[in-house]
Amino acid sequence: MRRVLTVILFTLLYALTACAGTGGGGSPGSPSPPAPTTVRLTMPDVVGDNADVALDALHKLGFTNVDLGTVDGRRIVVLPQNWTVKTQSAEPGTRLAADAKIVLGCARIGGTHWP
Repeated sequence: MRRVLTVILFTLLYALTACAGTGGGGSPGSPSPPAPTTVRLTMPDVVGDNADVALDALHKLGFTNVDLGTVDGRRIVVLPQNWTVKTQSAEPGTRLAADAKIVLGCARIGGTHWP
């Protein structure tokens, strides 16, 4: 009985290693699948938009790496809904990868700068 189990085990092991060498069932001469292409998205013009609205629009288009900067001397953008986009790092109409870095330069709506 032990000998029969050993023969079965070696047969299964041989069959598994033979299948693994074919690259997943394809014939040795078959071409490999094409490499995935990078999705390109068109950058819209968001200058003049509310920063929160611009962020939402860019995320809905598929952009995943969007940051908010300031152009009015303040340090950080805390509540995007209180800011207006004044500049954008990518020109409108530019085709970018979904994960390309986009920086929106924003200015605070109303109020004066605090020291």
